Amino acid sequence: MEVKDSATNVWKIQSLERGLKLLELIAEQSGGCTAKWLSKVSNINLSTCYHLLNTLDVAGYVEKDKVTQNYFLTYKVAYLNNLVQSRRAIPQKITTLAGTLAQKSRETAYVSTWDRGEVVIRYIVESDRAVKVRSLYVGYWDHGFLRAMGKAILAHVSADELDEYRATHIPEQRTPNSKVNWGEIEEEMRITRGRGYSVDNQEYEIDVCGIAAPIFQFDGSVWGAISIAMPSSRFNDSDDTMIAYLKGEALAASLSLGYQLRSFKEV
Repeated sequence: MEVKDSATNVWKIQSLERGLKLLELIAEQSGGCTAKWLSKVSNINLSTCYHLLNTLDVAGYVEKDKVTQNYFLTYKVAYLNNLVQSRRAIPQKITTLAGTLAQKSRETAYVSTWDRGEVVIRYIVESDRAVKVRSLYVGYWDHGFLRAMGKAILAHVSADELDEYRATHIPEQRTPNSKVNWGEIEEEMRITRGRGYSVDNQEYEIDVCGIAAPIFQFDGSVWGAISIAMPSSRFNDSDDTMIAYLKGEALAASLSLGYQLRSFKEV
C-alpha cells in the first residue's frame, strides 16, 4: 500500500508541474496557443496535454477560443497575481521617488526588489519620451546578470545567495554585447560595488540601455534597486549629473527603509 501511495504522489507532482508549465507557456503567447503547439514545445504527450488543459479549464485558469482553438489565461490568474503584488507592494515613498526620477530624466524608471532569491520588477513609471522595453513588466524576474537592475542587486547579495542564483540562472547571450563569461560578470559586479551603480549597455536588448543604483534596508542588506532605461541614442554612462541624481534617489529610498546614513556604503 505504501509503495502504491508513493507512486500516486509522484504522478500527482508530475501532473502539477506539467500543468504549471502549460500555464507559463500560455502566458508567454499574447495571441494564445493550441494544444498541439503546447504539446510540441513542452514535450508533453498530446493526450496528456489535452487532459491537463481540460483540468485547468474546469478550474477556471484557462479558456479555449471556439474559433481559433487557442488557449488563453483567464482573469483568475490575473486576480491571483494582483493579490501577490498587493501583499508585496513597495512603500509609497519609493514609488514617489521613482515617479520623480522618471519625470526629471524623462526616461522609463523601474524599481526592482530582491525577493526570495530573484530580481523582480515591482514598479514601472514611463515619462513623455520614455522607451518601453516590451519584454519587461511588473513581475518579470529573469536575466538578472544582463539587466542594470539585476546587476545592481546581485553585486550586493551574500556569496551564498549569489552562488544559488548562479546555479539556476545561466547567463544567456541575448545580444552581441551580453556578458556571459563568469570572469567578466564578477569583474563588473566589483566595479558596480565600487562606483555605486550598474550599467546595461545593450546587453539585454539591442538599442536599449540602463543605469541602476542599489537600495539598502535597515540591516544593511540589499533591498532592491532603482533604475532608468533609455534608447542607446540617449545613453551616456559618463553623465555625472544624471548618475548623481539616480544615486541620490537610491539613497533617499534606502533612508526611507531605515538605513543609517553613517553606515551607508558610498552609492
